[in-house]
Order: sequence, then structure tokens, then C-alpha cells
Amino acid sequence: MTKRAAFRYKKALAVCTQKLSDAQGGDPEQSALCFFRLAVALSRLGQLPQAIRAFSNAFMIRSLATQPDQGVLWRQFHDVQMTIYILGKRNKGISTLAEGDMIHDLIQHRWEQVQQQLQNSQIPFAAKDMIPWFQSIRIDFPWEMEDMYALGESDE
Repeated sequence: MTKRAAFRYKKALAVCTQKLSDAQGGDPEQSALCFFRLAVALSRLGQLPQAIRAFSNAFMIRSLATQPDQGVLWRQFHDVQMTIYILGKRNKGISTLAEGDMIHDLIQHRWEQVQQQLQNSQIPFAAKDMIPWFQSIRIDFPWEMEDMYALGESDE
């Protein structure tokens, strides 16, 4: 990381940390927005592991207002699928809150399907480490939309 990139990262982290400590968890929307902005900055700086974590946190926090926490396995599944989505994108990030909400909803829907399939299965499922299994589950993410938007920008 260059000195300039490191400076920007530290500045974004300091601003986000301050805003989160001021909020004291009282406003999930503001907390989520802070994580989202931090994730965008990290993504642009090429700090993908940290960016992915911040994006995942942002959209998990945004969903807590309407959905109860579903536990550790849900969180692991969400993190794996969010990673798959972001790494599949050309720009390695999420551009808008609306895009992130849509991806979160797709992941949530697939999680519900997986849970239903496990409940209806006649074969007991006894995996010890769920991460490899979560990585094998595919969601049809709309990666092509990024390419369509890029084409539209070049026509202007």
C-alpha cells in the first residue's frame, strides 16, 4: 500500500470509528452507512479482505431492523456468499446501498431455501466444518449488470 493509500485508509477508519463510538449502537442505519463507506474506501485501496468484511457487516446491520439475528451459521453463510459476489465483480466492491441490499436479499433467500431443504431431507446432515459446504452453494448473482452499466457509460 502506498503512503497516500495508507493515509486515506487511516483517515476513513478514524472517521468511521468516531462516528460509530458517538452513535453507541443507537442508530443501526448510521452504523451500517459507516461500515459501507469504510468498505468502499478499503475496496478502492485494494484491501479486499477488510473491505469484504466491512461490506458484510454493513448489510447485516441494515437487515437487523427487519430481520432477527439468525445465528452463527447464517453469518458464516452470508460472509461466504458476500465474498463470492464481491470477488466475482470486476471492481471488487459494492457501488450502492441498493446493490448491497439486493445481494443481501438474494443471500437471505438462498439461506432460507437451504434451511428448508435440510429440514425436509430424509438423510441427516452432519457436517462439522460448514464453510467448505457454504462455498459449494451457488447463487445466481447478477454480475452481468455491472458490464451492462459499463456499456451504458461508454455510449454517453
